[in-house]
Amino acid sequence: MNKGLSKLLATVLVTAMLLGAMPMVMAAEPAGPGFWLDPDSFSYNTGAHPYVGDYFNVTVSGKIDTGQKLYATNIALTFDNTQLQAHRAGYTHGSISNWFFGHAGVTSASIVIDNSSSSEQVLAGESLSGSDIIDGPSEGSIMWIEFEIMSAPAPGDPALTSTITVNTVDTYMLDDNLAHIPDLLFGDASYSMAWSAPPNPHLEVINSTTNTFNMYTHWIGTTFDEDIYIMNLNSGWYLSNITTHFTYNGTLLNVTNVVYGPMWTGPGNSFTDNPGDLTLFVEGPSTVPPSGDILIATVTMNIRTQGDVPPLPYGTYDASVRTLTGTVLKSTYLSIGGGTGIIPFDPQPSTPDIWVFAYLSAAPPTLSASNIILGPNPVLGELFDIDITLNNVNANAQHLIGVQFRVQYDASLMTPVLVTEGPFFPHFADLEAAGGHPPNGYPPGTWFVSFFDPDTYGPNVLIGTMIYPDEFGVWNDPLPDGTGVIATITFQLIGGQSFGEPDVVTPLTFVEEKAVGLDNMVSQNIVYVSLAPSVPGSVTIITSWSGRMIDLYGGAVNSGWGNLVSDCYWQFPAPYGGQGLNAPMDLVEPQSWVYLNANVTYNWWPVQHKNVAFEIQMPDGTVYNKLSAFTDTYGVASIGFRMPWPCDNPESLFGVWHITATVQLADVIINDTMAFHYDYIVNIWKVTVDKFQYNHGECVQIEFEYGSHAQQTYPVLFVVSIIDNLGVTVGIATVQTTVGGTVFCQYKNWTARVTICLPKWAYAGIATVHINGFDIEPAEGGVAITPEWVGPTIAIQPY
Repeated sequence: MNKGLSKLLATVLVTAMLLGAMPMVMAAEPAGPGFWLDPDSFSYNTGAHPYVGDYFNVTVSGKIDTGQKLYATNIALTFDNTQLQAHRAGYTHGSISNWFFGHAGVTSASIVIDNSSSSEQVLAGESLSGSDIIDGPSEGSIMWIEFEIMSAPAPGDPALTSTITVNTVDTYMLDDNLAHIPDLLFGDASYSMAWSAPPNPHLEVINSTTNTFNMYTHWIGTTFDEDIYIMNLNSGWYLSNITTHFTYNGTLLNVTNVVYGPMWTGPGNSFTDNPGDLTLFVEGPSTVPPSGDILIATVTMNIRTQGDVPPLPYGTYDASVRTLTGTVLKSTYLSIGGGTGIIPFDPQPSTPDIWVFAYLSAAPPTLSASNIILGPNPVLGELFDIDITLNNVNANAQHLIGVQFRVQYDASLMTPVLVTEGPFFPHFADLEAAGGHPPNGYPPGTWFVSFFDPDTYGPNVLIGTMIYPDEFGVWNDPLPDGTGVIATITFQLIGGQSFGEPDVVTPLTFVEEKAVGLDNMVSQNIVYVSLAPSVPGSVTIITSWSGRMIDLYGGAVNSGWGNLVSDCYWQFPAPYGGQGLNAPMDLVEPQSWVYLNANVTYNWWPVQHKNVAFEIQMPDGTVYNKLSAFTDTYGVASIGFRMPWPCDNPESLFGVWHITATVQLADVIINDTMAFHYDYIVNIWKVTVDKFQYNHGECVQIEFEYGSHAQQTYPVLFVVSIIDNLGVTVGIATVQTTVGGTVFCQYKNWTARVTICLPKWAYAGIATVHINGFDIEPAEGGVAITPEWVGPTIAIQPY
C-alpha cells in the first residue's frame, strides 16, 4: 500500500476523519494511549503575576502502548476566549514535535490559531512518510501553546473558571493503515482566575534631565521636566482616577506647563497651581483595567532665582524637595477599600532634591602646598622648601586683600625653621605704586606674619598676609589677580629616612583657612571671601639602597650667570647641572669653561680614590677629549675644559654635546651620561617692520622674535637701533628681559615690539634696523651674547 501523500492529506484534512471509537476523558497523563495537557491545572489570582495581559504555557503530549503503531496525529484544543486567547504556538522540537523527532520525512501542518467566538481552538497535525512507523510503547511532547489572560473577576465577584479541552472528536492518532487507534484517553486542563488584593502601587517623581544645576552656569529661566508616575499598578485594582498634590519650593521654581500622560482620556483631567503646590487630577484610562508603570503627567518647571558667589559663600545652593501629598487613587469598584473604592498605595520612594547652586562668577581661590621628594641619597638634617600658592584669584570678582591659614605637618619627621613671604602680594603692592597710588607713588606694602604653633590643631605653621591700604585707608587697583606663591616654609628633615625600610609619605594639610576682600572698590567694606577646598602637599622620603652609583653633573661659567659653588665643585644648581642618572645639563655658551664632576658612591657612602674616566663627544660623534681623575674624600672626581671656538665656521660645533663618565666599582663597570646644548644664550630669529616707506616724524613699529635653549633664567638686554643712509643712528630702543624656562632639546620662543620715531634730521634714503643682545649694560661689564642682527631696511622719504 502507498502510505505517503494520501496519509499526509488525511492527517491535515481533519474534518474528513470522523471515524473511531468513542473517547474517554481523563485528567493528567492517561494510563493508556491518548493525549494530555501539562500542567493540567492553572490557578491564578489578581494579587500576583500572571494577571490580565500576562501569558502562560501549556504543553500537549501523547503516548501509545505496546503493539500499537503510530503514523500520524491530529490535535484540536478548545478554550473560553472571554477568559483566554491563544497568543502563539509551536511544535516542541522546532518545526516538528519531540515525539516525531528522529524520523525522516516528517511533515508537520502549520498550527492554526483561531480565537474567534465561533471556533476558539488550536489545530495541529503531523505525519510520517513512506513505510516509517513509531512502534509502541512510545510517548513524547507534541506542541506548546502560549495563552494570554484576557479578563479577571471584579472585586467581590466569584472566580472565573474554564477548561482547556482536548476536542475528542477532532483529536486522534492514525496507525500504519490510516486507521484510528482506538480507546484513546484524553486529559484536559482546568483554569481559574480569582480576585485578591494585589501588591500596592506607589507614586514617583522622576526628573527627565538632572537634579543638580551646577555653579558654573546661569540657570535663571531654564526649564526642565518632572515626570510623575504611578508605578507597579496591578490591573486587579481597576484604577479609574488619581488625585495628588505635587509640592515644591515656590520661591525657587514655578510651573510653566502640565501635559497629561497619554493613558488619561477623561474630560475631567485638570490641574491648579498655587506657588509651591500643584494639584493634579486625571481620569478615564484608555486601557481598562490599566496596569504597569503609567505616566500621570509631565510638569515643566522654570528656575526663578539663583544666587551669586561672591557675595554668597562658595558652594551655596537653593533646594526644592519634590513630594506628592494628599494622594487618592480611586477604583471602579466600591468593594475595594472597605466600601470606599480607595486603592491603598505604598509611600513615595525617597526622591533627590533639586539643587540650584549659586552662580560662580569666578572660581573661588584655593590654597595649595607643593610636593617634594627627598632622597634617595641621605637627607637627614637637610633643609627643604614648601611653597604655599594662592590659586585662581579674580580681582574683579573677589577684590581679595588678605589670607590667613595654618599648615599642619608631622613633627616626628620635620621641623619648621623659617617662613618667608612669597612674591605674590608684594608684586601687586608695587603695581599700586606704579599706577600712581598712593598719591606719592610709594608702595603701600604688605603685612606678613608667621608663627610656629606646636599645639593648636597639632603642630602647624600659622601664616597671615595682607596688602596694606594707602595712607588714606583706601585700597587701589590692581588688587591681587591670578596665581602666585604667598609664602615659603623652610623645614628641616629630622626623621623618617631609615634605609631598608619602606618609603615614607607624609601630608601637609591646611586648616583654619580664611580670606578677606572688599565688597566693591567704592564702599570698600571688608567681607569674607570664600575659598575652594585646599590642595594638600606632601613630603616623600625615599629610603631605598642605591648599590653602586656614579652621578655625572657639572656647570659652565656662561658670562658669569647660572652657576654656583657647592662644596668647592662648580655646578649648575639641581636639576640644571645634570644631577641624576642620564640627566641633561643646561646650555653652555661659546668659549665657556665647563666643569665636570662624577660622584661615586656605594649605598650612598662615598668611594675614595677611584679613577674615573671622562669622554667628551662633539655633536657629530667625534671625540673632543678623553680625561680621567681620582675621587676625593667626598667620592667626587672633577675635571674641566674650555669649549672650542675655531677660526673657521665655529658655529658648526653648535648642537648637543655628550659626556660619559665611567668607573669600575668592585669588579662592576658603571657609568652615567650627560648631554648639553652648545649655543648662544639667545638667538634672534626674525625681525619685521610695519611698512617700508616712512616720512620724517613717523614712527617705525619693529617686531622681533627670539628664542633660547636656556633652562635657567638669564638676563638679556636687547638694543634696537635704526642707522640712516649715512651711518647716523637716528633712533634707539631697549628691551630688558630674561630668557629661560625651557626643557632640554626644545627652544622656547618669545616676541618683542619697540617703536622708534624718525627725527627731522635723519638723512633721507635707505636706513637699516640693527638688533644686538647683551647680558647686562656693557658699561657695567656686560658682553654680547648673540650675533648682531642687521635688517630689514626702510626708506626715509624726503618729506
